[in-house]
This record gives sequence, C-alpha cells and structure tokens, in this order.
Amino acid sequence: MRTTRPVCLAERGMVATAHYLGTAAALDVLKEGGTAVDAAICAASTLGVVLPHMIGIGGDAFWMIYDAKSKSLSALNGSGPCGKSISLQDYRGQDAIPSRGPLSAITVPGAVDSWGLAHQRLGTLPLQRLLEPAIHYARHGVPVTQDVGQWIQDDLKTLAEDPGSAGIFLNQGRAYRAGERLCQEALAKTLETIAQQGTRSFYTQTSQHIARYLKARGGLLTAEDFEGYGAKWVAPLTSTYRGYQVCQVPPPSQGIAGQLILNFLAGVDIPALGPQSPQYYHAMIQAIKWAFQKRDKYLTDPDFHDIPIARLLDPALAHAERKAWLQDSRRNHDNRQGGSDTTFISIADQYGNAVGLVQSLYFDFGACVTDPETGVLLQNRGSFFSLDPTHPNVLQAGKQSASTLMSGMLFKEGQPYLVYGTQGGEVQPQTQTALATRIVDFGMDVQSAIEAPRVLYGRSWGDTSNKLLLESSAPQHVFDALRGMGHPVESAAWPYPRMGTAQAVRLRGPWSPFFEGGADPRGEGIALGF
Repeated sequence: MRTTRPVCLAERGMVATAHYLGTAAALDVLKEGGTAVDAAICAASTLGVVLPHMIGIGGDAFWMIYDAKSKSLSALNGSGPCGKSISLQDYRGQDAIPSRGPLSAITVPGAVDSWGLAHQRLGTLPLQRLLEPAIHYARHGVPVTQDVGQWIQDDLKTLAEDPGSAGIFLNQGRAYRAGERLCQEALAKTLETIAQQGTRSFYTQTSQHIARYLKARGGLLTAEDFEGYGAKWVAPLTSTYRGYQVCQVPPPSQGIAGQLILNFLAGVDIPALGPQSPQYYHAMIQAIKWAFQKRDKYLTDPDFHDIPIARLLDPALAHAERKAWLQDSRRNHDNRQGGSDTTFISIADQYGNAVGLVQSLYFDFGACVTDPETGVLLQNRGSFFSLDPTHPNVLQAGKQSASTLMSGMLFKEGQPYLVYGTQGGEVQPQTQTALATRIVDFGMDVQSAIEAPRVLYGRSWGDTSNKLLLESSAPQHVFDALRGMGHPVESAAWPYPRMGTAQAVRLRGPWSPFFEGGADPRGEGIALGF
C-alpha cells in the first residue's frame, strides 16, 4: 500500500503532531538540544494557537513520559476537578449538564500545571524559549486552514453567543475563511506571563480574570478553585499483549479501555486472520463493545469511587467472556455521547526520552466561552458528569470527571517501542488498538498502520444512537461479510476525520537504528525528524 505521505525515518529525534506548525516548532527545540518534554510543551502551546478548537491552555492534559536516564516510565494527570462549591443542586430540574456555555465550564483547566511538573522533571530549555512560537503566532496571527475555518463555521451560532469568543474567533460576525489571518493578542499576553513568571501564574493571576468573566456570564468556577489545583504524578497501568508491555494513564483516563480491548484480542489469532479479513474487523468490533461495557460501569475519579482495576485487567476476565461475545454480534453497548476534539503529541529525543501528550478542550471549542482579557478558551469537560446520583461519574465538588483522554506506550523487551495516540473521544481506544494490532500483529510501519481503514463504534457528537462505521478503503467483501454476521456497518468515505487524527513514533532499538514517525491524513498533521 502506498501511503499519502512517506513514513518519516530519522536518527536523532522525531516529532509527530496534528498540525505542521506544531511539529516544526517542536522539531526546532529538539535540534537545539531540548528534551522530549521541552518539545512537547512547545508543541502543545503552539497547537493551542493554530488549532484553537482542539487544544488550549483552558483544557486538560495527560502525559506518558519515559526517562532514559532512570529507565523509568511515569504518568502525569493534568485533569482538573469540578469547582468546590458546585453541586447537583446547581442543575436542579435539568436532565444533563449543558454541553456549552458558562455552566459547562465547571472543571479547572489542568494542562498548564502539568506543563510545569513535566518541565521541572525533564525540561532543560527555559519556558520563554518553549512558548516563543505560540506567542509569536498568537500575536502576529496564523493562517486559518480549511479544517479550522470549517469548525468555526460549524460552531458559529454558539461562538456568537459568547462576547469573548465572538470577539476572537469570528471575523466581524462571520466565520474566518481559509487563508485569512487569525490573531489572538490577549492569549499572547497570557502566554508571555506564563513564560516569564512560570506556570503557577496561570492559577494565581490569570485565573482572577477568568473567574470574573465566568461570574458575569453566570458561571460557577472561582479563582479559589484555580489556586487550589495541582496536577499530579500517577503510576501507569500496565498489561501485556503478545509479549509487549502495554502502558496507559490510569483513571479517570479511559486508557484502561484500550488495554481491555487488547486483552480481549490477545485470545484471538489476529496474525493468522490478516489485516483485511472480515474476522479481524468482527473481533475488533466485539472487543470494543465488551471493553466499553466494562469502562462505562466503573470509569470515574478513583478518589471518589472504587475501580477494580486488577480484576478488570486480569486476562482471565476476557478469557471467560470472549467466546460469548465473538459468537453473538447482536451483543451491544449503548454509549453515552462524548466530545471529539483533542490532539495527541508523540515525541522521542536524541537522549532516549519519549513523551506521549494528549491535551484537549473536550468538544470543539470546548465550552465556547472565552475570557476576552486573557484569551483563554475554557473546556467543557465537566459536561460529561452525570446528574444521576447512582452513576459512578456523578457530579461532585472537587471530583475529576471520567475522561476520554488517553496516551499509549508499548514496550518491547523492557525498552520503549511505540508512542501512539489520537484525537477523538470514543475513537481513542479504538484507533489506538487499530495501530497496535497493525504494527504488532501485521508488521506494518507506523504510517501504513495510521492510514489503514478503521472502524468506529459508538456515538459521536450529533449522533442520536450508536453507529458502526467502517472506512470505504476496506474491501467490499469485508462490508458484505460483516453485514452477513449481523453487524449494521455503514461506509464512511476515507479519509474520515471522525476516525481520529492519530500520531505515532516507533523508537529506535535492536529492531531499527532509526526513529519512525507517522501522522494522520485525516487531519493536518505531519511527522518530522532529524
């Protein structure tokens, strides 16, 4: 198969992000001797300017960081909790938390504090240097791409309802067109403050302005909520798949869902089935359904609800239930609608360090609420909380919501092998599994694995019920056979952006002297190395 872009091979460093300007900025950091953490912060801050609907300093982040010097893997939870004065009573009489507007912006943005923790541990270049490209692009403007222009058009009505958002993301009341210049002067000033005074300034100074704007708009987050927040280091979850160690960020991240899918598939002879066999897709679909059933029963903030992680990741659980699910394609799981906009950053440096960083606003443009004084667009992650008191992810003060964000890393023979992830809520565990199986089971390079046809099961934004989609690049006989098995599969034209925009880097090791990077043609990303 000829890919839309070549697999990127390089010897000293590799970056793969969801936008070419983010990749280029991060690569410059690696060339200057910066670490993978340095480059990831540079990429994330830059992407928050050039992809404002997907990522920004008003959102959350989860990290996976491999430290070559100590030969250790760490995870970093940069997910913010619900405000301490917010309760179910604030939504009395409503069926769900609003998905947009001030009442959806109820969790503290955690990304910036996570940058600070990561930088303290493995950063070498100053924040002023790392945020330099983002500050430049915010102040002087970036060209609006077709994708960004279309997202603004899609959210035009909601953005127009918020004075701060309308003043920044609309051009005299209309959507920006591709090729026009988008400037974010207020955001540039905020990024300069972070660069000069450190990441905590966001929580002690910037937050004051954000809280005032939210209060004026009827919001509930306070400056005290920001001041009391801190990202935290957490132990990665580990499991195995065909001799590889699978590592994910623990709850409230949904990383465990990706591990559950692989646990299910470990009992199926995937290599013998082949990458274009109906049986491969059938096994994938049933594994996804099974894993999502487990995920949605338990996933929430582990500080508020007991999650039986050891039992869920015990291969015996998948072994006991696999046959019944494979034999009956009518077994389904009705997913709750979730957000779709996120971005994944995959980086490896010349020192042997590796980083997988996933950062998000949850929905496209998050809550569609932007403080005009600071330029901070706020996430709506808190809208995923349930208002059902019996639900594990019920809204509670100080609680982190279950999160669609996940960052994957594979180890081979004790060495980091693959850093992989994607944009898209329900998509993330499905696409991560597609990459893992195609690379591990079928021997594909990362670019070929990214471009191969993918399935999507569940409810994306705008869907009223679960759907099962398969990209049209899959052979027709696969569609026919799956329908014959009882799968109501629909065709989605390749490349289909709702399948996620994935990035991946395979590290150098005994298997190859070169880093191998790939980025998704379903988005605007690129992989570059040196």
